Amino acid sequence: MKEDEKKPKPDDAGNAGKIAGQMMKKDTATALLFRNSRENFAELFSRTVFSGTPVLPEELSEQDIKETAFLRIARQGGGTTLVQYRDVAMGLRRERLLAVLGLENQSLPDYAMPFRVLEVDFINYARQIQIIQERHRSEWKGKDGHLHRPAKVNAGEYLGRFLKTDRIARCVTLVVYWGSEPWDGPMKLSDLFEDGEDPGDSVRLDMKLLDVCRMTDGEICGYTGELRTVFGFCKYAEDKDGLKKFIDGSREHFSNVSETAMDALEELTHSPQLQQIRTPEYQTQEGGYNVCQGIRGMIEDGKQEGRTEGIK
Repeated sequence: MKEDEKKPKPDDAGNAGKIAGQMMKKDTATALLFRNSRENFAELFSRTVFSGTPVLPEELSEQDIKETAFLRIARQGGGTTLVQYRDVAMGLRRERLLAVLGLENQSLPDYAMPFRVLEVDFINYARQIQIIQERHRSEWKGKDGHLHRPAKVNAGEYLGRFLKTDRIARCVTLVVYWGSEPWDGPMKLSDLFEDGEDPGDSVRLDMKLLDVCRMTDGEICGYTGELRTVFGFCKYAEDKDGLKKFIDGSREHFSNVSETAMDALEELTHSPQLQQIRTPEYQTQEGGYNVCQGIRGMIEDGKQEGRTEGIK
């Protein structure tokens, strides 16, 4: 292929095969809980990843959840477009883009999850580098349509279309696990190796995972936004006494639960109580739902039914 010939674009999947995630994920209520609220996303990453330097909502910019990169297999053999989708992706900017923050929601353990994290991060890195290379190709193209090496660009930089000073933003992917059973899947890439060893001479990846239902009450109550409501309800969804106690201790957070949070809770817990609460009787002026009042009402109704049955 000549230098000035047009290469297939990363998004041009019509002329190249696809690997990685070929089907686009549908928006789920769980993903929208973070995609529609930068406050939720910022607080989650501040408490799980960037505890030293908290992430602020205004520092986040929405990123395309579709990750694509064109991989050239051989000079004569064309190439393959790698496509993958993140559940949620945000860019962290402090004057410039410092990191791409990705979020993956899991309701069941995925026993290849470290590889999946590596895969989506790799595709993002490949895309960033390709963007830089294409920019240099455009900058170095002369009026005659051919590439010319600038005076201050050395041979290695020109060959790789990548300068010594070029840099890319790092990827940080967090896996949020909502399952009722403890996560028993691998936590690092070396867990997938045949010998199970991590000698340090291969690619390393330690997965960042938040196991929601194994969080302590102190960890959950450290959240100040609606994640405190969602995490607490999920943890105690099968424990009525525990749920009532948790709600009583966080009444201000359960007095106006947003529509998005209710969607997420219904998706995660399939709780019939939530469907009963999602009525005009418990709707607030702000458009949310008073889950605290609804749970207390159902408990009282249950006690009254018990007394009635006892009298009979």
